[in-house]
Amino acid sequence: MTTNLTNSNCVEEYKENGKTKIRIKPFNALIELYHHQTPTGSIKENLDKLENYVKDVVKAKGLAIPTSGAFSNTRGTWFEVMIAIQSWNYRVKRELNDYLIIKMPNVKTLHFRKIFDNETREKLHQLEKTLLTHKQQVRLITSNPDLLIIRQKDLIKSEYNLPINKLTHENIDVALTLFKDIEGKCKWDSLVAGVGLKTSLRPDRRLQLVHEGNILKSLFAHLKMRYWNPKAEFKYYGASSEPVSKADDDALQTAATHTIVNVNSTPERAVDDIFSLTSFEDIDKMLDQIIKK
Repeated sequence: MTTNLTNSNCVEEYKENGKTKIRIKPFNALIELYHHQTPTGSIKENLDKLENYVKDVVKAKGLAIPTSGAFSNTRGTWFEVMIAIQSWNYRVKRELNDYLIIKMPNVKTLHFRKIFDNETREKLHQLEKTLLTHKQQVRLITSNPDLLIIRQKDLIKSEYNLPINKLTHENIDVALTLFKDIEGKCKWDSLVAGVGLKTSLRPDRRLQLVHEGNILKSLFAHLKMRYWNPKAEFKYYGASSEPVSKADDDALQTAATHTIVNVNSTPERAVDDIFSLTSFEDIDKMLDQIIKK
């Protein structure tokens, strides 16, 4: 931790429309707190610790406290970094030499369809073109899953087997940009599962998971038909840094719509399961269950 809080680089002032505002720099906060280690224990306690650290820095610098919305977004970023680092180390620890666990960026950076090889991307492009020929111009719009679990041995590089033991800008970048190495290389049936990460499961965030699961599973069902491979499976899961309630679980039992419009289809959930990730050990348990190793 930076001993003199006024020297911290986890916040900065900037001008917008003539007004002075405060920007939180989430990676800097992580590195200043955990530079010689990676976080362990309770995820919520670590998120609270990071938020309190930023508030202490802001007060020490005599700046305005960032808004609750700013902290909510920043906690989401911290949560995603923690998941990415833990998932990287999980794969190394379990010696999963044919799996990759990819932290995906937002769709503006890279749409998940671009990870596929040329043949699969062409099939999805044909689907999109067909949808757009309709008068209503139908589209399949969704966000990227936060995590993708892929099983494809020829994607593995030796450097992926080195653990991340401390938080540095380089290590965070390695964990968050792994997706760049797989762009245009994934076979469609190498996708094992996707995971949507949420710091909480308020009702609107539950619906985001259901929508994302629905679209992703519909695309995968289309590829199963195009490749004539009914045995291929793709699962979609939700995960929250807070305990999961019965109301959460009930809401996430919503059917995947493409499985209830055909009497020959077996109904399935849009979100196959929901995991409560209150500790770093819970991340390992979730991945164990998804990969079933």
